[in-house]
Amino acid sequence: MKSRSRIVFGAALALTLALPVLGRADGKDGKDNDRAAKEWTVNFGQPQPQTPVPPGPNNNVPPTAGAAVTHFLAPNDLTIVKGDSVNFIVNGDAVDLCNGTTNDNNEANNPSEATQIANRKARFDVCNGNVATGQTISGVAVVGTQNLEYMITDGKDNLIIDTGANVVIPATTGPPPTPAIIVVDNPRVDDTTHTHRLLGTSGSSTAGDTTGLAAIRNNRAGAFLTGSAAPATVGNRINVQFLKTGRYLVICMNRGHSLNDHMFGFVNVVGDENDD
Repeated sequence: MKSRSRIVFGAALALTLALPVLGRADGKDGKDNDRAAKEWTVNFGQPQPQTPVPPGPNNNVPPTAGAAVTHFLAPNDLTIVKGDSVNFIVNGDAVDLCNGTTNDNNEANNPSEATQIANRKARFDVCNGNVATGQTISGVAVVGTQNLEYMITDGKDNLIIDTGANVVIPATTGPPPTPAIIVVDNPRVDDTTHTHRLLGTSGSSTAGDTTGLAAIRNNRAGAFLTGSAAPATVGNRINVQFLKTGRYLVICMNRGHSLNDHMFGFVNVVGDENDD
């Protein structure tokens, strides 16, 4: 049975973390057309030193939230002016940046940091890589809520990401040398068909890519940026300048981080008074 879950990034649904919103800064006399372009910073993952939940007894069995509480963007909803740029400080994760979403990314009343951490722990209790989902694909049980297929749509019901499922299915037909396994291989949140992606730091090449080594072109997982585990070291910095107005979704390409831990945010790009 093929299971699809639908996630809507719409104004009526608070499917998010709660972190402060940085407002737009006006120029002279409140007019944007006189202002110089600005640079902003978004930490993609908790800055170092990170504070994960300590592991449970017996080598983390049963599992605890662990690093799941560090999987957030700070801030997770940023408003800038067209022409500004954002430095994404990548603290051990991978970024997928695309356009066309409309979600209001603040939980009600902007809860305290302690409440935010409690919310992330509560999500881990029901969404993690050890959950027996009760779903099967070609007779194979799907373990880990992040490995189900999710259809992510925007507030206008446009499909912007189809994550696909991520399971391993034993081969049942074919003579040798039939591979021992067949993989429904979607290890990353990486939909190049439906996503108007501006930046991706992991995942596979686009369907039209015929260059380079096949081992690289066909590597669905790609390679994550390592960030930094050292408190005194800043993670990888990726600078993106936004030249078009709109609402941009920034989502972790790690399935567990984004789908289980809600590691995503938004950059809202507004125009100045000279825009049509």
